[in-house]
Amino acid sequence: KDNKWGVIDETGSVIIDPSYSEMIIVPNSKNDVFLCTYDVDYTTGTYKTKALNSKNEEIFKDYDKIEAIQNKDEKDNLWYEDDVLKVEKKGKYGIIDLSGKELLSCEYDQISALSGIKNALKILKDGKYGMINIEGKEILPCEYDDLYSLKNTDNSILIEKDGKIGLVDS
Repeated sequence: KDNKWGVIDETGSVIIDPSYSEMIIVPNSKNDVFLCTYDVDYTTGTYKTKALNSKNEEIFKDYDKIEAIQNKDEKDNLWYEDDVLKVEKKGKYGIIDLSGKELLSCEYDQISALSGIKNALKILKDGKYGMINIEGKEILPCEYDDLYSLKNTDNSILIEKDGKIGLVDS
């Protein structure tokens, strides 16, 4: 409304007033979590985020940023991991579930989805990549130069280490 974003439920009742310049992300429609982006500066690429519940109360306040984890399928359709959120504290990243429970502490330099693969997150720590599942459990330790998902496969992961390439199955 008036070039502002908010959230309504299936009956049209307003849950979050349309007061945000950026679209509000609803990572999982079954949970009472709404991710809002504000104070966006397009020239510097900086912004702030917060999570709200349906009572318009801020939740998960212990973090500097809270974001949904974006992923894409083989046709570049965007979707979000619907059970976890990426959180930032003092420039380091971790993950929490939608109730706010910490699944992975904020000690990583980067966390992102492995393109096209559900329940697999690529992590970066001290210049090396590894992989965790969305429960925060390590699948591959942070010892690789990079990790890639292979398209049109059964979720196979290409690993690169010391100039050599290998393959890990799902």
